[in-house]
Amino acid sequence: MQSGTVSSNGIELFYESRGPETGEPIVFVMGLSAQMVFWPDPLLDSLAERGYRVIRFDNRDVGKSSRIRRRLKHGPFTAILRGYVGLSVDAPYTLHDMVDDTVGLLDALEIERAHLVGASMGGMISQLMAGKYPDRVHSLTSIMSSNNSRLVPPPKPAALKTLVGPRVKVETEEQFVEFGLEMMGKLAGTLPQGKEELAAMYRQCWARGINPLGIRNQFLGIVATGALTPWLKKITCPATVIHGSADPLIPLAGGKASARHIRGAKLSIIPGMGHDFPPSVLDRMGDLIAETAVRGGNGVQPAMA
Repeated sequence: MQSGTVSSNGIELFYESRGPETGEPIVFVMGLSAQMVFWPDPLLDSLAERGYRVIRFDNRDVGKSSRIRRRLKHGPFTAILRGYVGLSVDAPYTLHDMVDDTVGLLDALEIERAHLVGASMGGMISQLMAGKYPDRVHSLTSIMSSNNSRLVPPPKPAALKTLVGPRVKVETEEQFVEFGLEMMGKLAGTLPQGKEELAAMYRQCWARGINPLGIRNQFLGIVATGALTPWLKKITCPATVIHGSADPLIPLAGGKASARHIRGAKLSIIPGMGHDFPPSVLDRMGDLIAETAVRGGNGVQPAMA
């Protein structure tokens, strides 16, 4: 396993790499306010064991990557209303900037092309990158994401509020873990979440450093970007869209919208999955990612590491 910080698009990104350095690279892009450790280790290890070079990183404004400081004109719910009626939303950056961050990471690691796997906001970043920079993307797997259109059904209010509008004072690690478990409970579907694994993950996040302001920066960036549909129509690489049937934050209609606008995309619906990574679905998810990578690579399954 390797880790470090690289310069990308004018900021610093912290990354981690596992698996053989000669393997085809798979880059995992995480979602709103989530550090790279939200990607479950068993999922990443299963792909590294198949012979892939597996890379995950902290987006700007989370974990050990650069934090953006700028006064905000809009709160999250004002931004939603402005975006819904077609008004501009002032944001520190947009998803286009975060795409360029990801491209810069590839450049810094001397990777010409990679398979992309994105979750939630990370799925939007990955979709946008596949449309804007098709020569950098072997394949695309978008998980629990959408085309970011205002025509897609909105999140359940409780699920959205727990992410962007919580009124919680967090001063200790235990309070942070308690808050995290409560939040994930509101994002859950009907499948067991694995609370011990989640608690350990939140402890790791606390130790790595939290950035509450980053949540609003990223959320405003999502709203300010608008619909991704024009870019989705430009995607030419093999693509798979994975979505849970019980997702309260990004309803299944969001995943269906992405799959509908990406030519040849395969849609895989996981019954009972919410906006999370239940341990019981990780094997299936790993298989779907690997199958998509094989379609986008040289058509041959990598040798086992």
